[in-house]
Amino acid sequence: MTGDAKRPMWHAAAEAMAPDARAARQLRGLRSLLAWVGARSPMYRERLAGIDARAVRTLEDFSAAVPLTTKDDLRAAMDRHASALPHLCVPRETLVLAGPSAGTSGRQTYQAFDAQDLDRNTEMLARLYWAAGMRPDDVLHLLVTPFTPAADIFRLAAQRVGVRWIVRDNHEPAQVARYVDAARALGPSFLQAGVSTLRAMAQHARTLPAARAGTPALPYRRAILMGAALGPEAREQFRAEQGIEVCTLSGQGSDFNLFSGECEAHDGEHWHGEDMTLVEVIDPATGRTAADGAVGEMVITDFYRRATPHLRWRTEDMVRVHPGACRCGRTSRRFTLLDRVANRVPVRDTAVYPFEVETALSRSADGRNLEFSLVRHAPAPPTLAVRLLRPPALPDAEAGAMAQRLQHHLDTELGVPTQVSFHDDLPRVGYKTVRVIDHRPA
Repeated sequence: MTGDAKRPMWHAAAEAMAPDARAARQLRGLRSLLAWVGARSPMYRERLAGIDARAVRTLEDFSAAVPLTTKDDLRAAMDRHASALPHLCVPRETLVLAGPSAGTSGRQTYQAFDAQDLDRNTEMLARLYWAAGMRPDDVLHLLVTPFTPAADIFRLAAQRVGVRWIVRDNHEPAQVARYVDAARALGPSFLQAGVSTLRAMAQHARTLPAARAGTPALPYRRAILMGAALGPEAREQFRAEQGIEVCTLSGQGSDFNLFSGECEAHDGEHWHGEDMTLVEVIDPATGRTAADGAVGEMVITDFYRRATPHLRWRTEDMVRVHPGACRCGRTSRRFTLLDRVANRVPVRDTAVYPFEVETALSRSADGRNLEFSLVRHAPAPPTLAVRLLRPPALPDAEAGAMAQRLQHHLDTELGVPTQVSFHDDLPRVGYKTVRVIDHRPA
């Protein structure tokens, strides 16, 4: 495929597919996948015992017949079969890429790709990049963990769009000044980074002479941000101060390298691979399909995949499906990623999620684009502890007053009492600030 700046879509045949045609394609893919894994994977042979692919005649049949899968199910299969890849369905010598998960929820799991898997996954990411405004004449500044499969696929996808020059680096907090220096020296036009990374870069850039003279100190025209929710006011601040149009990307980098991402309409994140995957949204408590418009957990089956496919994989990501069609012309479903199911923080007789705090902070001039962590205790405390990463230019004399203003603001916005404090450091995993610090007893 070739890029064309005049086209409104990267791949119209896939991204503007009629819903009935897409459902028929998904059903064919799911039936083929059931036969494929049942014949090749010891893990799925156990889990799918008694399921006849020929009896799956609708998408609803598939959901009713196939059990949900969790990362702990995969870990248990790793132990039973003494293999890191009990879901592997191709000979090891055909693999071209493999890697571990981050291990943030426990022992690492692994995924692998053969050449066809890698090509199709690259295609889905290329569609996402195109929708977000990346074009062949862009220079990409790619700030992701460099040794992960995702880093390779991001690079290949940008090259498929037509990007020739990619400036690659890590996303360590201590190296923010270096990232800003590299950006100012080399002038990349498109950034991909974590939300917390761009926030730190923007804070550093505000201290530079160019910013004090009223000129944006960062060269990017667009950015794709990963790893956390982002309020609309926070996006507008990046646009107003740095001239950067921000899109968000959410997904399962460690387990799938599948992502949803915004188009230029900014009306939810498109799932750019619905011709190659099935996404369900379920009630996490019951496992049943979530009602239209309700918040539910994203469940993914990647039927395009031959090496290590996932069947009805519980992502633990809470999403809200956007109604209606997007004005960009794509017919793929759109989601807003709200939070992880496990990020619920009890307070009194209710609970708060980090995305609610992000939204509330975004509505405050003091709190906009500040990184934060919540602290979870047991039993549920009477107040919500909110730890804010202190901006480097915030004087001691002003920090206390700002914390008090933000505490009053959050009390009002969240409807629960809060305790706000500034900290010089917050825990991180990769490019993400840890949103929930768990102080419950082991």
